[in-house]
Amino acid sequence: MKKRRKITAADVERFLDKLAEIMSKAGADAHLGVPLWKRLERELERLREEEAIVAAARERVTRSRERMEARSA
Repeated sequence: MKKRRKITAADVERFLDKLAEIMSKAGADAHLGVPLWKRLERELERLREEEAIVAAARERVTRSRERMEARSA
C-alpha cells in the first residue's frame, strides 16, 4: 500500500488558486464552486493553526533545552 503525503496549507492555497481560476471562467455557474471554496477555506484555517502549534512546540523544546544547558553549565 502506497503511503500518501500529508496535505499542507501551501497545498490548499494552490487548490484555492485553481478553484478561483475555474470560478472566474464559469460565468453564471460560478456559484457552484462556493461550497468547495468554503470547505477549502476551513481546511486552510485548520492547517495553519495546526502548523502554528507544531512550530510553537518546537520552539518550546529549543528554549527548554537552552535553559537546561544553562543550568548545567
